[in-house]
Amino acid sequence: MGIGFFLMRIAVFVTVFYLIYFFYKSSRKPAGEKVAKAASTCPSPKVFVDYTEGRISGKKKKDIADHIACCKNCQDALKKVFDTTR
Repeated sequence: MGIGFFLMRIAVFVTVFYLIYFFYKSSRKPAGEKVAKAASTCPSPKVFVDYTEGRISGKKKKDIADHIACCKNCQDALKKVFDTTR
């Protein structure tokens, strides 16, 4: 197991932590602020990790991709996690 494996594990940990934080934060928005999708309809952080690591296939993979394509919350979370310009 080389450094790449170690770095990938750190990225997965950060992804899970950030997604949990993001969904917690988005569920606490003021009543007047519109949220595109309820956090309860979004995939769990574990599902996101499995999806990004390629452990999900078939219809479930397509369903997750379709959800991400139309869910602003998930798009924002994934953009922030994988933003390499910081």
